Amino acid sequence: MNAMLRTSSLIAAAALGALAFLPAASTPRPEDPPKDPPAPVKSDTADLGKPAPDFELKGLDGKAVKLSSYKGKVVVLEWFNPACPFCVYAYGEKGPLKNFPEQLRGKGIVWLSIVSEKPENPGGKTETIQKFVDANGIKAPMLLDPDGKVGKSYGAKTTPHMFVINEKGVLVYKGGLDNAPFGQSENNEAHVNYVEAALADLGAGRAVTKAETKSYG
Repeated sequence: MNAMLRTSSLIAAAALGALAFLPAASTPRPEDPPKDPPAPVKSDTADLGKPAPDFELKGLDGKAVKLSSYKGKVVVLEWFNPACPFCVYAYGEKGPLKNFPEQLRGKGIVWLSIVSEKPENPGGKTETIQKFVDANGIKAPMLLDPDGKVGKSYGAKTTPHMFVINEKGVLVYKGGLDNAPFGQSENNEAHVNYVEAALADLGAGRAVTKAETKSYG
């Protein structure tokens, strides 16, 4: 009998000892404060309504031009190729780009032309580009993108391919120069210069009505 009591006491003591090692029940904690949303990832592609991808390219004169240095100004980007017949027409005597870039530059708008051609291609040779610039009296910076990296980031596929960036550095238009390749619109529609229309909207303080069109070239 005494032996049984001693055994029972030992079992009870062992059970109490085991309970001592059990973790205490966790007390409810107030909910953690909500975390700040992650910062938006800067895009490396040109998306409407988002900051235009920054770049730094050298011009024909060897001087570096950085897009972000023009923040606070409206910027027009034109993808250009001196060997492209659409560019040849556009800068010709009756072409829409004969005087247009200089008219805008006179109003304080920045115009940058970009050549995204390999140097070995006909349109990428610096002497060919310089000859075209001299023959047509082009005064706006002509920037060289020989590896096509900037062109790819903007999705530039044709020449001319146009992009308009507002004073805050946001892309607000991309597409064609106008609705009349070689001066001929479809179905004899009235001529519309899409770049000019986008700039007019910006000047009036309103959103660009036609923010994207199909480029040609």
